Amino acid sequence: MSSFFTGGPRERPLFPVPEQELYAFNGRHWTDPPREYIVPAVLPWAQPLGRSERTVVALRAIEVWPQALTLRVTVYSRDSLVDDPAEGLIDHRRKPDYNGLLIGVLYADGSRASSETISVPSASEPEAPVLRATPVGGTRFAVEHEIFLWPLPSAGPLKLVVQWTDREIPETRTTLDGGAIRAAAKDAAEIWPGLGKRQVNGLPVRRVGKQVALTPDWGTPVARAEEPGHAPGE
Repeated sequence: MSSFFTGGPRERPLFPVPEQELYAFNGRHWTDPPREYIVPAVLPWAQPLGRSERTVVALRAIEVWPQALTLRVTVYSRDSLVDDPAEGLIDHRRKPDYNGLLIGVLYADGSRASSETISVPSASEPEAPVLRATPVGGTRFAVEHEIFLWPLPSAGPLKLVVQWTDREIPETRTTLDGGAIRAAAKDAAEIWPGLGKRQVNGLPVRRVGKQVALTPDWGTPVARAEEPGHAPGE
């Protein structure tokens, strides 16, 4: 008796899949906090960065990574700030809203970074400092943010600058001890020493069925058949 369905199985499409194994850190300290690999040192330097009658922008703590830091910043208000705290209040735009909440940093050597610009993660190390604000929740009256900053400051003053015209907060500068921040980096602890590298011919590996998907930095997967008797990565 012949088969009713005459077509054979189709080849499965190739697509990225979630990693099932943690591989070694890729070394790009300027893109994101290495939170999967490092327990940061924490400096509990809570203090206001800017305020008006009904609104306070405050630094709650600083997380120090081996080559970067994260400012934990919360905006407090007596009236509702947002309907959804996950949207945040610091907005990177191509055309900055100079009436909205702006935050920036000024290094001792004169270099600077701010939320005025869009900081896109890059494969190569950037020449200028990187500042990237990410909302992390809260409530309608207390909205929390992480401000990722790379690189670590040198010894000397690190100035945080805040302005929010719509909330009547003028440009306000707060000076932090850059040397103390840099010194704290030595206390950041590595979680998984000796992890294997996720690299084959310079490209990250993803397994899909009986093939290995090599995912270039620009995100388009390409396939390579596994050779008999060889494990991926050999």
